[in-house]
Amino acid sequence: MTGGNSPRKGTPESQGSTDEVRLVYFILAHHRPEQLQMLVDAVAEPRDLVFLHIDLKSALGLKAERAGVLAMARKLAAERPNVLLMRPRFTNWGGWSMSSILLAAIERALKVSRDWTHFINLSGQCYPLKPIAQLRSALAAAGERVFVELRHFSSLPPNDWHLRWRAMVELPFKAVPLAMRRHAPRDFELEYKGSQWCILPRSFCEWQAQAPVARVIKRYLRNLHLSDELIMQTLVRNGPWRERAMPHYGREILWPGPKILTAADLPTLEGSPAFFARKFDTSVDPDLIAVLARRCGFALRPPPSAGVSSQRAPVC
Repeated sequence: MTGGNSPRKGTPESQGSTDEVRLVYFILAHHRPEQLQMLVDAVAEPRDLVFLHIDLKSALGLKAERAGVLAMARKLAAERPNVLLMRPRFTNWGGWSMSSILLAAIERALKVSRDWTHFINLSGQCYPLKPIAQLRSALAAAGERVFVELRHFSSLPPNDWHLRWRAMVELPFKAVPLAMRRHAPRDFELEYKGSQWCILPRSFCEWQAQAPVARVIKRYLRNLHLSDELIMQTLVRNGPWRERAMPHYGREILWPGPKILTAADLPTLEGSPAFFARKFDTSVDPDLIAVLARRCGFALRPPPSAGVSSQRAPVC
């Protein structure tokens, strides 16, 4: 089943001006405040918007290793008018909360500004592999295409989670897969999975917020385990973007893992067509991000001190 209207701006092959490409970044972070600062400093150009979400478990200080990330997010939002804090919510691996917060960020971005053209979600352990000007140029050339990974269920190994069709109930601190299996849906196609990380044109974001089939999809996935690796794939396949996915979704992630990237992976990163990579960890390799920053022309500040200011910033 497909639904909705055609994309808003011409054909997917049409090319817009690089100057017209304005970005919304949605960054999910729960620890490593120094890396959040590095990432925001790299991407938060004045013409763009950055939404920050800090997991509520981190905001409440329930785990010592997550200390400082909310204070850093507040500091970054206080420094830059285009960096906005979202209200902290619980997010859990495998739970609907991961999909829900992504949809909420898109909804908020649509309300905040009419000017942006593309929505990009990132984790706090991502970092750009290309200068932002190069990213804008690629998005202008891509037109209305979506950057979403699509892997058909038939290509998955037999033990893949998504072949188990597990129902799920989500508690504040954990998503619990249930023994019962869910039946495949009858009123829309659910045959593809992929990475939760994507780049979406505004027209797609507007369509998924209004299309009747999108409401049906979201209602079904709300109780299915690991919906974050299904939600954008299923929306794409059941609407006008069915044949409009780019061949690469714009991320470099090494498996099995996701692997913590080190200097040994630099040749792979330099040769990648991706715009961003993850997973970086400065406690494992303190220099890799600095190498990429120099390559792309991003400024790096000194690491934050332990006492990062906790000044308040508006929450959207």
